[in-house]
Amino acid sequence: MTTLPDYAVSPGDHIKEWLDDHGINAAELARRLDVTPKHVSELLSGKAPLSATVALGLERVTGIPARIWNRFEAGYREDLARLAETDRLAAQYEQAKRFPLKYLREWKFVSAESRDKAGTVRELLTIFGIAHLDAFDATWVHGKVAYRRATLATDKVYERATWLALGEREAGIESLSDYDRAALEALLPQLRALTAHANPVEALEEATELLRGVGVALCLIPPIPGFGVHGATRWIAGHPVVQLSVRGKTDDQLWFTLFHELGHVLLHGHKTVFFQGAGDQAEAEADEFASSTLVPERYRDRLPTGRNIAAVSDLASDLGIAPSIVLGQAQRITGDFAWGQRLKVRLIWAPDAAEESN
Repeated sequence: MTTLPDYAVSPGDHIKEWLDDHGINAAELARRLDVTPKHVSELLSGKAPLSATVALGLERVTGIPARIWNRFEAGYREDLARLAETDRLAAQYEQAKRFPLKYLREWKFVSAESRDKAGTVRELLTIFGIAHLDAFDATWVHGKVAYRRATLATDKVYERATWLALGEREAGIESLSDYDRAALEALLPQLRALTAHANPVEALEEATELLRGVGVALCLIPPIPGFGVHGATRWIAGHPVVQLSVRGKTDDQLWFTLFHELGHVLLHGHKTVFFQGAGDQAEAEADEFASSTLVPERYRDRLPTGRNIAAVSDLASDLGIAPSIVLGQAQRITGDFAWGQRLKVRLIWAPDAAEESN
């Protein structure tokens, strides 16, 4: 984190330094600049702003370019504004406590410590792209980005907005290729084959790059405690943004969620944010898209209806996908989730590290 100074250096301080170095007093400087001694006194104390005209005069008197003096003045005014802002920011800390600050600090999205109230609010405002927390509702709940409101069983306004805002920061929209629907559809078999990669983390990194090449942003944002969502999809500046939380913590759930969200991209509109688990028709359609893409219809009669590891492995081999994907599909159909767990890769996502273990 960049530490901001708790003081401001005025152009007058630099003028004083020059005067001392050259053995010239304030009265002499006033004569050379053709201004009143009072004006020089106010310049030296930082009370009077340093005008462009005086900067030109100082250039001729000191030999230091006017642009340097103008830069000193601009920096001084900005520092004064920041110092004055600190109190205003600190006063918003009670509002900031509505947001998941513990989570944001734990995952290093906010680096300011809890005792740094102004710093915490400053970083929170940056996350949401607003100048004051009073603007949160108008921007993220009722305003032009109101599409971010989602229909979920639980209405976690602050957690939901935080998770989405973090995804937007990670999406890197400005560096994406143009969105190409046909290219995305053609990419699906390659993405499906990545499920068989021995390392799900590396496979997901490869999937991210492949998707960026067709104009789709894929970002992983850690789940916020109490906000139970696996994934979400929305459109930003003409690009689909697919966001995953890895809340399921196993590779089959991760891949199913990714294909579920890609189903929203290909099947549904551009003006709605889709959250997996909302329980509506669009979610059912996205589930069916994921299921049929991972295990096509012509293979579905081979999904085991009992605890048959060999059948799972054989079908996965024929499809070229991870056995955990087939197992997950079979478990969804039968409702029996208490077997075959050794086929799944458990993902452990912790601050400062993303690990996986069997």
